[in-house]
Amino acid sequence: MTTISVDAQVSGDHRLQLTLPDDFPAGPVRVTIQPVTHPAASSGNGESPLGHRLRAIRDAALAEGMPVMTQDEVLAEVRRRREEPVDGD
Repeated sequence: MTTISVDAQVSGDHRLQLTLPDDFPAGPVRVTIQPVTHPAASSGNGESPLGHRLRAIRDAALAEGMPVMTQDEVLAEVRRRREEPVDGD
């Protein structure tokens, strides 16, 4: 699946116009709209472009029903996949 992120502008009459790259495949797509908070108006977290992209990926996964895991659950999953012994073994 090809996934891209593009910046666009919503007009005062609530219309969205964007142009996709030439190599983007034609056919059905899923569109998720999320307002962009400009850095000057943000909470000052200084999110990098990579951080912004990772947050968008996370938000999309959550919107599709991905379960949220705690840090301990994530670490336990990593240990399980590495086939590391569980504490107490």
